[in-house]
Amino acid sequence: MKRWLRRIFYLLIVIVWLAAMSFPILAFSLAGKGELTFGDDVRSQLRLFLVQESGAEGVGMAWTRPYRPNPSCSTTTIRYLLWEGDNDNAAYCQCYDEQTGAILPTTLQSCRE
Repeated sequence: MKRWLRRIFYLLIVIVWLAAMSFPILAFSLAGKGELTFGDDVRSQLRLFLVQESGAEGVGMAWTRPYRPNPSCSTTTIRYLLWEGDNDNAAYCQCYDEQTGAILPTTLQSCRE
């Protein structure tokens, strides 16, 4: 049993090491492009972007995912990690027409159904 625990521990060390080594690649890619998007669909994606305003500098993250009670809607949460300025995190809902994919006007009720 000790042998398997030791192997699992070594695997965890390798995973943490790979994550630490991939951080500079992520940072240089973000600095070069200005934004990185993970995910194929507009309704389900993670987007990292640089914030470069006159009063704020940092990194932002927008996470869009389907809204479970209403599958034709998606929720987006925006978080900021700013080293200069103040942040106003946000969350909102956007609904789509299921047949055409067009964006529909969203009311507060549509994301609470």
